Amino acid sequence: MWNDQSVVGGGFFNSPNQFGNATTPNQPQKTTRRASRTAPIVIRQALHSNDDGFKIWGTEIQIVSLIARVRNIRMQSTKITYTIQDITGRMRAVLWLDQEAMDEDDKSSPKVHVNDYIQIFGNLKTNKGKKVLMVFKIMPVNDANAITFHYLQCINNRFKMEADSKKEKVTNNNTTTGNSLPANSMIGMNNTASVNGLNPRQMMVFNLIRASTVEQGISKQDMHATLKEHMALAEFENILEWLCGEGHIYSTIDEEHFRATDAL
Repeated sequence: MWNDQSVVGGGFFNSPNQFGNATTPNQPQKTTRRASRTAPIVIRQALHSNDDGFKIWGTEIQIVSLIARVRNIRMQSTKITYTIQDITGRMRAVLWLDQEAMDEDDKSSPKVHVNDYIQIFGNLKTNKGKKVLMVFKIMPVNDANAITFHYLQCINNRFKMEADSKKEKVTNNNTTTGNSLPANSMIGMNNTASVNGLNPRQMMVFNLIRASTVEQGISKQDMHATLKEHMALAEFENILEWLCGEGHIYSTIDEEHFRATDAL
């Protein structure tokens, strides 16, 4: 199969229509937004979601779509538990089996194996403090382009929902100042909001990561060495965590190296 990190940066889309199931919500409501049907995400977003429901820029998402690699399969009489992994993290996914269908034939269990890539649809639950994906549907992925396409969908969807969120706030507040913070943000902003909805402190870290031209990105150690005169380590780490959770950056060769998503 393919290396997880090597497929993020390239690839051409032979048949984009085959990935049309991961739709992008694009119509914000005038009041509280209704839950979107389906949105493509990466595992890190799932792991950092709140217990009261998964949201992207304030919009609740009922069904998420992931493309990941199967790292472990545990078969039980009533369910199958998969350990899945993408370039951003690892989590469990649980498929409850249809007992009647199993009694009739053996088609209720997906034909996937360890190290296979799969596209998986489900909703997020919290079990004993850990995020678990409750699976609705699993499909094998046989084209490397599908992996690249999924990551591009995640980036596009995040920016699109960010833009929709800002438009909605402007409409509701009858103002054009974009200093409101989306509901799923983790730290505060001041009144000098900047590019991509980041405040100046966040932009300082983000621009440093975005300026890196090496394939593996910039290391956390090098970033802090550059920024230590401007911010404390705790603030730097909080900003780094927030940028990852919001999809502005992602880890590359390990959890200590980062690249900006718009650098893909």
